[in-house]
Amino acid sequence: MERAGVHSGHQDIKGAAVHEELLPGINVTDQVMTRIREMEPVRRRSAIRFAGKTAATSGMLAVALLVAATAYAATEYIQIRNKAGEVKVQHILNTDTEEERLARGTSSYYKYEQKLMNFAKPGEQLVYFVRGEPISEGTGRLLQFAYKEERITEYSAFLDQMKAKSSPIILPETAGGYDFKYGGVQPLYPTKDVTDNDPVYRQALSELIGEAKKDKTRNLFMKVMPWTETGALNAQYRKGGAFINLWAFMMSGGNMTVHQKPADKAEKIKVEGREVIYNYIDYGPNSFFYLTWYNEPKDAYIQLNSWGDRVLTKEQLLKVAGELIKGGL
Repeated sequence: MERAGVHSGHQDIKGAAVHEELLPGINVTDQVMTRIREMEPVRRRSAIRFAGKTAATSGMLAVALLVAATAYAATEYIQIRNKAGEVKVQHILNTDTEEERLARGTSSYYKYEQKLMNFAKPGEQLVYFVRGEPISEGTGRLLQFAYKEERITEYSAFLDQMKAKSSPIILPETAGGYDFKYGGVQPLYPTKDVTDNDPVYRQALSELIGEAKKDKTRNLFMKVMPWTETGALNAQYRKGGAFINLWAFMMSGGNMTVHQKPADKAEKIKVEGREVIYNYIDYGPNSFFYLTWYNEPKDAYIQLNSWGDRVLTKEQLLKVAGELIKGGL
């Protein structure tokens, strides 16, 4: 994920997008992640995006937060400010039709995703260059990034990975009495300024362009790029056929813009001294809700939802949020 973000109703809860079992009830992860991909954080000095599937080309993205100062005909809704009075989370009205939203979220680079994921091993970050494609509107650079999701099923290994990747947030082993099922750690993608000026990234792009000049039989050129900094975390917790999904997005000085449809509802509620937003997403018979809040000490945007054969009520999910906040989230 890049260093700032935009959130569309329900940012990257995509970690649980793939069903491993046939479970009763509705998994809102896909819906939440779809809406989250419309978001994007923006840094103070330069726009930083968790663009498209930037943070995790497969499975996360949430982790794709789309953080951006996008010019929508917006009506200001809910805001969350930090102690300095700066807006860190801003809900805005989004009147796009479903067709317009899907068209805006489609990138010419997505068609290479399967090849990238076939090349990468779980947990690996790739840098890649595509001959003939225009510079990405989302990132403004030729060097692109992708990440192959790694689901870590042992909490001790998940904890080690969070520490190894310098995560400012540590997700817990249990949530609301639900046991850890798996977790994931996604990289923080560098900004355009960094990729344009850092010798490591400049060299990587030079090597890939060099390959492209020699090999005219293909257009996609990629290589593995080690990473050390966390852009997002996700964990899924389970109790029988019921699940809790938890995401943490590192904002790195950016802010979060949440696109809200006219029929959606958002309510700010005080929980353990922190402003928590109850988000109700109107999908007709498949409507769902989730909670979000801003953790100022860690500069992170947290997202929590419940699904499966026993979906927690609003009051129950708020109680889980309170426990998590008391625990450091």
